[in-house]
Amino acid sequence: MVDNSSCIPEKRGKYFGICTSYHHSKGCNCPKCPSYPEKGKFMFCSKGAYPGVEKKGCLCQECIIHNKFGLNGEYFCSE
Repeated sequence: MVDNSSCIPEKRGKYFGICTSYHHSKGCNCPKCPSYPEKGKFMFCSKGAYPGVEKKGCLCQECIIHNKFGLNGEYFCSE
C-alpha cells in the first residue's frame, strides 16, 4: 500500500510538490540504498528525515526522482 498523505498540501515534506504516488515510488532509490532505515519507507526527499539514520552511502543523486524534480543535496533520509 502506498502512502499518499504527502499529496495533501498540509502534509507536504521537505520539497513541496513531490507526491509519493505509486508512479513516483517506482523510480525511488530508497529501498536499494545502504542507508535505508526501514522497510516500507520510501521517497524521503518528499517526507523529510527519519530519526536515527546511520549514513552508509547515498543513492539520492543517482535517483530518477532527484533528477526529475531538480533536487539539491543528498541523504534526504537523515537531513
